[in-house]
Amino acid sequence: MLRLSAIALVLIAAGSAHAAEKTLDRTFTVSPGGELVVDADGASVHVSAIDGNQVIVHMVFGGSERNLDDIKLDAIQKDNGVTVTARKPGRNWFSWGRWGKQEIEVKVPRRYGVNVRTGGGSIVLRDTSGRASLHTSGGSISAKNVTGNVELRTSGGSIHVDTIRGDVDADTSGGSVQLLNIDGKIRGNTSGGSLRCSLVGANRGISVTTSGGSIELKLPRGTTANIEARTSGGQVSTEIPVTSTAREKSELVGTVNGGGERIYAHTSGGSIAVREAN
Repeated sequence: MLRLSAIALVLIAAGSAHAAEKTLDRTFTVSPGGELVVDADGASVHVSAIDGNQVIVHMVFGGSERNLDDIKLDAIQKDNGVTVTARKPGRNWFSWGRWGKQEIEVKVPRRYGVNVRTGGGSIVLRDTSGRASLHTSGGSISAKNVTGNVELRTSGGSIHVDTIRGDVDADTSGGSVQLLNIDGKIRGNTSGGSLRCSLVGANRGISVTTSGGSIELKLPRGTTANIEARTSGGQVSTEIPVTSTAREKSELVGTVNGGGERIYAHTSGGSIAVREAN
């Protein structure tokens, strides 16, 4: 049920050309277990969980009156899901983007799925329980304290996730990747940057790769694994005992605590360090 709706266009003087802000605020009553979909041609997106059964949407976009006339902002409810859109037909979105802020903030019930796609801007996700898919064409992605499988994709920017109870699949075309305190299957890849990964709980499989940068893996002492770590430019070191079948300065292949799910680490330029988690 739609409880509040407001769209505002506020002028703020900017020399001979008028600058403005276009905003949209809406609140919906939903049930836990639904899904939020954000589909924006370009915006930074912040999604966080709150107690209760509401989805609260706040959107603000800044620029000239002429450019804002073309922007279509909307938020609608269908069944138990909410879809938020920001569309910029006509003139190029990115040339417009330099005019002002582009921000979407949404609060959802704690048990709610999240699917965000934006043509450019950062994405932040906090405190939700449910599957999450976060995609941006350019910007950083951050997720913290999430229960559920999480997919993260950016064409250019860093990825930082912390305290995830579920599988994590992270990929960036350029930037560092930090996958910390993960209780689930882990995949991380960057085309250029360092990669840090720390596991809590049982090993369900880990694959971490970078085309240029160092890799650090932190594993609980009792982890069971078949491990394969290689670097084309650096060395491989380990604090955890490994029964080796291949051991070179730049390669480590073997088993940990009798073997288990595969742990694969590879970098084309940098060192690999396997450390014991505190």
